[in-house]
Amino acid sequence: MRLDRTLVEILEALASGGVRSSYSISSHLRQRGIAIDPRTVRYHLKKLEKMGYVRRVKRGASLTESGAELLRRINVFERLGEFTDVIEFNAYHCTFDILRMSGTVPTDVAVIDKSDFERAGEIILETSGAEFLISNLISVADEGEVMDSYVIEEGKVAIAVISNTIFDVILRRAGINLLPEYAGLLYWKNSPVGIRDVISYSGTTLSPGWLFLKSGLTSVWEAVRSGEGYLITAIRSLSKHAVEIAEKEIERAESRGFGGIIYLEGFSQNSLNIPPGVRARLVVAAGLNYLAPLIENGIRAELRVNEIFLDYREFSSPERDL
Repeated sequence: MRLDRTLVEILEALASGGVRSSYSISSHLRQRGIAIDPRTVRYHLKKLEKMGYVRRVKRGASLTESGAELLRRINVFERLGEFTDVIEFNAYHCTFDILRMSGTVPTDVAVIDKSDFERAGEIILETSGAEFLISNLISVADEGEVMDSYVIEEGKVAIAVISNTIFDVILRRAGINLLPEYAGLLYWKNSPVGIRDVISYSGTTLSPGWLFLKSGLTSVWEAVRSGEGYLITAIRSLSKHAVEIAEKEIERAESRGFGGIIYLEGFSQNSLNIPPGVRARLVVAAGLNYLAPLIENGIRAELRVNEIFLDYREFSSPERDL
């Protein structure tokens, strides 16, 4: 069934505002050029409720999962490149300060069944020594606990690791804006060898690194155990005039326990066949590489990539949390 513009705009209002009253939705619609009163809004909400797209609550209405899924289909082409916006949002809203080693950091989170936690812990512990990790620190939340505003469901456990977007945060505080370009599938043989495939951030509505992982193209676990495999990388560009400053900030970050830098123009040798361009490039191993071995070993996990901010103080060594 195809919805008319008014119904779609009502769903959009609920998607952007959570629970909203008919008065609030009416105001939102007027700003979008649709002048209908709250009574008419309530009439439309009843229709959408019968379709299963909204639920009526005491203070108004909210979007159901079916409604959210419908909007994703309707707006699929408008959402191209939206993951770039997620990265930019993280870079501007995370408060981590490399000098004080405090503040909020962007994360990648795997939510797994509690029955898989023991096996997952063994895998995380073995992976924690890999030299390509952003950080080997983790944060664990049990059922009923909260990560940021995300409540862990009954029977689940969440394992959070620090996202590679931490470098976007660190460099932004130094006045350098990184532009997300691609996710790359990097061949690793005890060191970086070359990039086999890339996915453009501008051409997808999903996390490109998540796509590599879910497509079964990674072999991070093999890289951990034998030194050879395929890793996920993030490829950013930056002003060539900022490379020297970026080098100093990366050296500072590495001295404080952060890793994962594969290549920065002028910082390490370009063995990855990255073509020269107007802008310099930074290649960093994705934070998802820490969680990838869970998926590769058959553990079912819901991945939340760059959605949750956690205070850096909530992270500790895996030996302590597992």
